[in-house]
Amino acid sequence: MFIRKVKIRNFKCYKDFEITLEEGLNIVVGDNEAGKSTILEAINLALTGIISGKSIWNEISQYIFNKEAVDEYIVSLGTAPIALPYITIEIFFGGDENPLMNGDANSDRDNSAEGFCFKIAFNDKYADEYEALVQQGDVKSLPIEYYDITWTTFARDVITTRSIPYKSSLIDSSEYRYQSGNDLYLSRIIKGSLEPEDITSIA
Repeated sequence: MFIRKVKIRNFKCYKDFEITLEEGLNIVVGDNEAGKSTILEAINLALTGIISGKSIWNEISQYIFNKEAVDEYIVSLGTAPIALPYITIEIFFGGDENPLMNGDANSDRDNSAEGFCFKIAFNDKYADEYEALVQQGDVKSLPIEYYDITWTTFARDVITTRSIPYKSSLIDSSEYRYQSGNDLYLSRIIKGSLEPEDITSIA
């Protein structure tokens, strides 16, 4: 199994992005702040539901949405309101290890594709309440309280991260400032059980 393609919509710096990957090692090259880490962050988020070391359910905010998409929405409220922006991260797998994830419920409409879609979108059950809010003219930002988070296979089955048979671990040294006492504790345990050359290699 390998990730053969990732499609990102409205997540951080990416309004509409697609990357195709090869089996084995892939190297992503780009300028600083070009969005290299965001690709990895999106993949990790879709696979685990974790962002910045915390559950997406606790971290969902307007600021993980693409700014251009949010601005377009806010401006439209003064004239002709457009649909609320949403985030999707589609993970296409290579291989055929998970036939139950095969289907055409993907943006490519590829019936032979294997994978799933992570989505943060407006929940229609709040439509009446949201419409009343818009009519009052009180919407100045994304109404995140009306959003929901879902994982759906390309076979249209709703799943959780527990149902995804592949795991992800995002290692980003630039996030060292988020380390907690627990991280320090684990670090001490690891250093205490490794040989000096192994510690140097990891560092």
